[in-house]
Amino acid sequence: MLLEEIPEAVRRLVVEAIDSVPELEAVLLLRSHADRDWSVEEAGARLYVSVTVAAHVLDVLTQRGFLTRTGERYRYAPTTMELDAAVAMLAATYATKLIAVTRLIHSKPSPSVLQFADAFRLRKET
Repeated sequence: MLLEEIPEAVRRLVVEAIDSVPELEAVLLLRSHADRDWSVEEAGARLYVSVTVAAHVLDVLTQRGFLTRTGERYRYAPTTMELDAAVAMLAATYATKLIAVTRLIHSKPSPSVLQFADAFRLRKET
């Protein structure tokens, strides 16, 4: 199976922090140009997505610790060395196993499905 070709650290990163191919592509784009800041418009043009989608993706990736934001510009700046190492492994894996990585992303339940399921999870009364 293709998913077995993906290293465990990469699988974990995708499952925990990458919800779409545009998010993945944005992380890898900004990482490959880590010495520069990106506007939403510039990132959207390079990712072939609308400004609205680019803004959402960059904001989500900032919240998850992949990027920093200064004013209206974004830069690759992972919050930990471990995250940076996992992204490096993701980049190498994606370069050679593109289909397996994209299938992993597409096999994940969407955030809205997870929120819906969480609404029915039994909680301990405090």
